[in-house]
Amino acid sequence: MTDSTSARERRVIAVIDGNSLMHRAFHAVPPTMNAPDGRPTNAVFGFLNMFLKMVDEFAPDGVVCAFDKGRPKVRMEMLPQYKAQRPPMDPSLRAQFPMIKELLASLSIPVVELEGWEGDDILGTLARRGEAAGCDMYLVTGDRDMYQLVTDHVHVVSTRKGLSDIAIMTPESVDDLYHGITPELVPDFYGLKGDSSDNIPGVPGIGPKKASALIAQYGNLDEVIAHADEVKGKMGENLRAHIDDALISRKIATIMTDAPIECDLTEVAFPAFDAAAVSAALGGIGIMAMQNRFLALLGEGAAAAPAVASLEMPEVLRVALDASSAFDEAKCDREYGEMDACFEELSRALEAGEWLGMSMEDDKEADALFGLTRRLWVATDRALLSFEEPLGPRAIFTTDFDLSAGVIPGVLKLVLTEGHVASSDIKALLHELSPVDSSEAELLDPLSVDADLLFDTVVAAYLLDSVRSDFTDAYLAETYLHASLPSAAGEDGAPADAVSIAARGAWLARALREPLAAALEAQGVDAIFTKIEMPLVRVLASMERAGMYVDPARLAAQSDELVGQIQALEARIRELAGGEEFNLSSPMQLSRILFDKLGLPTAGLKRTQRGYYSTNAKVLEDLAKDHEIVRLILEFREKTKIKSTYLDTLGGQRRHDGRVHTTYNQTITATGRLSSSNPNLQNIPTRSELGHAVKRAFSVEEGSVFVAIDYSQIELRLLAHLSGDEHLVSAFNEGEDFHAETAARVFGVPVDEVTPQLRSRAKAVNFGIVYGQQAYGLSQTLDIPMAEAREMIDAYFRAYPGVRTYLDETVAFAKQTGYAETMYGRRRPIPELRIPAQRMFGERTAMNHPMQGSAADIIKIAMVRVAERLRAEGFEAKMILQVHDELDFECPVSEVDRLIAMVREEMEGVAELRVPLIADASTGETWAEAK
Repeated sequence: MTDSTSARERRVIAVIDGNSLMHRAFHAVPPTMNAPDGRPTNAVFGFLNMFLKMVDEFAPDGVVCAFDKGRPKVRMEMLPQYKAQRPPMDPSLRAQFPMIKELLASLSIPVVELEGWEGDDILGTLARRGEAAGCDMYLVTGDRDMYQLVTDHVHVVSTRKGLSDIAIMTPESVDDLYHGITPELVPDFYGLKGDSSDNIPGVPGIGPKKASALIAQYGNLDEVIAHADEVKGKMGENLRAHIDDALISRKIATIMTDAPIECDLTEVAFPAFDAAAVSAALGGIGIMAMQNRFLALLGEGAAAAPAVASLEMPEVLRVALDASSAFDEAKCDREYGEMDACFEELSRALEAGEWLGMSMEDDKEADALFGLTRRLWVATDRALLSFEEPLGPRAIFTTDFDLSAGVIPGVLKLVLTEGHVASSDIKALLHELSPVDSSEAELLDPLSVDADLLFDTVVAAYLLDSVRSDFTDAYLAETYLHASLPSAAGEDGAPADAVSIAARGAWLARALREPLAAALEAQGVDAIFTKIEMPLVRVLASMERAGMYVDPARLAAQSDELVGQIQALEARIRELAGGEEFNLSSPMQLSRILFDKLGLPTAGLKRTQRGYYSTNAKVLEDLAKDHEIVRLILEFREKTKIKSTYLDTLGGQRRHDGRVHTTYNQTITATGRLSSSNPNLQNIPTRSELGHAVKRAFSVEEGSVFVAIDYSQIELRLLAHLSGDEHLVSAFNEGEDFHAETAARVFGVPVDEVTPQLRSRAKAVNFGIVYGQQAYGLSQTLDIPMAEAREMIDAYFRAYPGVRTYLDETVAFAKQTGYAETMYGRRRPIPELRIPAQRMFGERTAMNHPMQGSAADIIKIAMVRVAERLRAEGFEAKMILQVHDELDFECPVSEVDRLIAMVREEMEGVAELRVPLIADASTGETWAEAK
């Protein structure tokens, strides 16, 4: 940095808006990071990440950080409602402000705050002082009103999305962004459009586009007001009626540059911190991953800084590999005669009861057609061990292990039956011994493995942050070890002696187990992990091996039948389109035909980024009622999707056993439900005749039947239990037709006078309430006016007042804590509740999660209990599929009655609720017949 900065003519000073950056960091980083004393640190971690990115971007010679202090007195005197609507700061965020200020002090970065003044005004004051002193000023903030400060020597570093996407604003970029609004006109711009986040009124009905257009036309706000009589329509009326609001809004939005702060920018320098102080500060809050990045800013002199104990992966890996020459990777990996040392170390670790990290390495992962090398990596607390399957004559090892099936199967079976195993994919390890293709020999029944001795790091991380979409090694290391992941062989910047990704993964899994277990306990979800998810891993491995028999002849026949139907649909659609040839599968071409050529209504429709109207399913469903061509397009889409997704592909996905084997995913859905992929057997349309046709291709072995057992109205029953509403509970306990009972109470008629139409409407309301549906959604579902839908919902809550109270309390709890939880404690973070535009979605999610998530927990528990009884009681029947609230079995005819009785007993006995859990059973020769 010294070389690059010395050539600059002007000093570069960065001024950070501490409040803005902390808020953005808090919402961008998952709330799963904690200091050793339990304090949350996610905002601090995100702040430091952004800080280091800023330093890398423009290498400042000095840094200052400003914070708000107290109420913004000056602006509140001008506008009492200023920022009045803002909710109180989240306690978890508030607790992190003292921590970041202490860290800034250890970095020798001045913290500036002034009672009654906002951080914005401190940034404005320092910006003008620095510019006058000949400095280039960079203001790091997420507030766009700060753009008014931008000049050739004052730049705003704008954080846009999360923490990584930034833009450095210049006068030209501000002008481009606001279409003619220069920095000095930004207060005028806010005077017209206002700012709802700060309760700045502006002029009603004037948004950003209209505001910029008016200023571009007249020059500034004063000229807009002077020509207010020329502005036509409602906008003109509002402008003339709200001139005072516009002027006060401009004044409120104007950043003050004369705050009485004591900060001499000539004395500000960076980096000027003490290495030991920073290391100690980072160690105190458990964020050691950034230590090296900060020390590197000091240059070579930092090398002598005292080391602080940490779990940084590079050190751990080096220590492991250098622990003893007997455990040298090269010997264990290449010289089979030396592998005895690996067996000795493995024996020691097993005897000591250590948790062992494990992963498989196969060069098929590098897209090779056939894997030539397979290795099993095992991490103990002393070494990384590599067990490779010899390719030549079987090597002779002086070990007592049973290696008759091979080195890797022998070691894996021993560790899975006698050891404690941590891995990022426990199920994949189980499949090494219980192959997915049931025509291959099974060396170990997954259900024989003790779930208490298994720890899947990805499943654990998912439980801690179920809305996250990926759990990479790098994310897990940074979040739970507070360490940067070292480069592995083949990655950019990796040293010549770097270990493989799989080897690193084995050690990482072992290192992660303890902090993940502590985090699970701290969050109160350890019981879900140990009692539900880890036992379930074994069950899913067994189900994936069982698979489902598919008849390829039936698939082919159904596909051939659809070909003619699809061709006929295409012909009719083109005829209705005036005979024009176009690609029905192209949204752009379809949009042109429907809206440009045929003139279908576009009111309320949004255009895509490429400029054409959307033709998604929701748009077409709304238009289908009145337009034959749209109905046919929807039918075309359904048939082509069924054909391509299932009929033409399922046959090719059969293994040598003649079965398709779906993969169950435990870490995909935020609700806790399982998902299915390759193929997705949970997504076959249930009410469609086409979906039913696909299910006819799934059958069972001769002498067996397909048995389907599913929960009846489980989410509604859970609503009754959780809300405790006496009328809802009574309706279920008395065994009445629940939807008819609801219809009677909502529509005010006797139960025996409830018509099918009223029952259908009541059913829609019942399920809509579970999913947090509002009047608009119900009106769309039933195709009725909004007012009628609103009255139905109001009538429902009058009939079941306990439900209204429960849902309100659930939403309030989620707003307070940031998450909703099931009756078993499974949490779902709901960040949408903090975003005004997404708050309604967040509220619906908060209402639904306790029911849908609890239902997911219940069926998972049932799956484990059923699987264990199938094994313990010697059933030949196999559990082959799970679809939400349904379990499916392939069962010998002689076992059907016994199986149904056992499964219903377990499914209905999972939980003691205020209302009974009911499981309904059906059978058939195919999946379709059973359902």
